[in-house]
Amino acid sequence: VPWALHAIRGKGQAAAAQVSRNDAAWDERLEELRLFAQGNGGLANVSQRDPERPGLGTWCVHQRNMERRGDLRPDRKARLVEIGFPFDPLEDSWDESLEELRVVAAGNGGVAHITRSDLERPELGRWCNEQRIFGRKGELRADRKARLLEIGFVFELLEDLWDQSLLELSVIAAVNGGVAHVTQTDPERLGRWCAHQRYLERRGRLRADRNARLLEIGFV
Repeated sequence: VPWALHAIRGKGQAAAAQVSRNDAAWDERLEELRLFAQGNGGLANVSQRDPERPGLGTWCVHQRNMERRGDLRPDRKARLVEIGFPFDPLEDSWDESLEELRVVAAGNGGVAHITRSDLERPELGRWCNEQRIFGRKGELRADRKARLLEIGFVFELLEDLWDQSLLELSVIAAVNGGVAHVTQTDPERLGRWCAHQRYLERRGRLRADRNARLLEIGFV
């Protein structure tokens, strides 16, 4: 019957048009994710908690769910793999924590460091501590270590504290005609640090590289 054939053709055309629209929307999301990865150290993943890209984060989760159910088209999976999309949920969790830390660092002068005692972000603090432990044991994957270093992650807190104190002292020395000297009471924390460096030097326990850096700024 002509009208029936016409109706069938109409439904087929509508279905094809819908598939085409779905493909176009998927391609747009993939391109959005590819551009995001280019500007974020190759991180082809967006968290659902990302306030700037909630739609893309939800889309990423949907691709993982589709892949786990075996419903993700092979061509789409191949294109996602090509840009470095992580399908492993544990990998996804690690990436989300890294992204959260990157956002924190961006708002704190590039300081990519959270302690376990941070009341606002206790889970992220524990995650940071785990990365340091894995790093000390040699169990942190090289690619993860590289990505952490890229955002300024501090692996050795004591080393970082020493460097910060030296920087503070060098600033004081520059203001005081090259005199890098602070008493124990002015300012209190830096004064104690200076006294401790003198104590270590007298006992022969101050590292040679640190002694050299102190002498370089005129420490007395």
